[in-house]
Amino acid sequence: MDVGEFWGLIERAVREDPGRARRAGWIQAQLAAREVEEILEFEAHLDDASDRAMTWLMWGAAYRIFGGCSDDGFCYFRTWLMSLGRDTFERLVDDPDALARVPQVRSLAGRVRGDWRADEWPEWEELNYAASEAFEGVRGHGANIYRAVEEHRTKPRLQTLQDEHWNFDDPAETVRRLPQLARLFPDPAAGPLPPVPVSPDGPPVPSDESDDARGGGPVPEIPGQLTIPGLPE
Repeated sequence: MDVGEFWGLIERAVREDPGRARRAGWIQAQLAAREVEEILEFEAHLDDASDRAMTWLMWGAAYRIFGGCSDDGFCYFRTWLMSLGRDTFERLVDDPDALARVPQVRSLAGRVRGDWRADEWPEWEELNYAASEAFEGVRGHGANIYRAVEEHRTKPRLQTLQDEHWNFDDPAETVRRLPQLARLFPDPAAGPLPPVPVSPDGPPVPSDESDDARGGGPVPEIPGQLTIPGLPE
């Protein structure tokens, strides 16, 4: 299974069913009908995609959206990013602040997090288990896909986050690194947001003061984003 087929399975599952558990179940059934090597390759591609999104900047973006984010929550957030489709995933990995333009994220802004429906939370935990359950179904109960996939790999997984660690609770740092998300999900305890700093190496960092950037008007979707059934536009 190459990386294109991996993404094809993810995107088809999302198009065919709005339920996250059912999507993962569909993927599991598809994998269970394949050779063991393909199941291992799916898991390896899943790990690689998750690792690509495993940056401090992306974790800070999830932290801002959720109002806090554990390592488990960040793992489930990264698999949710995959549900947006390959093109959007790649754009967001390159620019996590662009999450502020994703409709499913924008629909959560200005609302009490306790009022978010379970199917609105930007998480897809079940995808993490689809390949392992398919592997157990083929190899028998207790079969360890994680050991098998490491032996199958041609290159090691990322062991640490490669970008700069920063304090997610520092309002000025959040504004500097994630200006759009900071304004879409303001921290009420932080008071008014500080001015957006000017980059010493180029033009001013965009302040996103327009109505669109604050959530007061329509913002274009990221090009290439999948239409996901059952979620608000």
